[in-house]
Amino acid sequence: MCISLNVFLKELRQAVRDDDLAAVTNLVRAAIREPPFVPQSGSSQLLHSEPGLTVLHTTVNPGFVSPPHDHRTWAVIGVYGGQEDNTFYRLSPETRRLEQIGRRSVHYGEVLTLGVDAIHQIANPLADKLIALHVYGRNIFEIERSAWDLVSGLERPFKLTLDSRGRVRP
Repeated sequence: MCISLNVFLKELRQAVRDDDLAAVTNLVRAAIREPPFVPQSGSSQLLHSEPGLTVLHTTVNPGFVSPPHDHRTWAVIGVYGGQEDNTFYRLSPETRRLEQIGRRSVHYGEVLTLGVDAIHQIANPLADKLIALHVYGRNIFEIERSAWDLVSGLERPFKLTLDSRGRVRP
């Protein structure tokens, strides 16, 4: 049985009101076992955004590697198809440089939950697109976020924007 986006959002809102990240994770896990909420496209799309919740349908091209970045809110990422390789970092308090602390690949049907302080880099190592559902605990377009250059170590602002058709632009 396919769940509608409206029902999914209603259940997400309740889980957020209850401060139940495990329930959010379970909702995302169930959603990615069904067809995506939107037809496949070549770009990431905003599905919903309000002050305490953002839902994105994310499409990542083969070979893509993001800069290490933070979200400054919790995030739950579920993979519909493909593979998302995550490299995790922590910011050294002494040097203010990133130190790698782990890795995890997320495959079809799997979910990754990130805490408020997480810093990660994503990559799509496959020849096919990565299709994922991203849920954030705040409006991801209004948060002041950071990205880091691994070579120079420099931190810079990192902001996502939307084009006129609701497609996500880094």
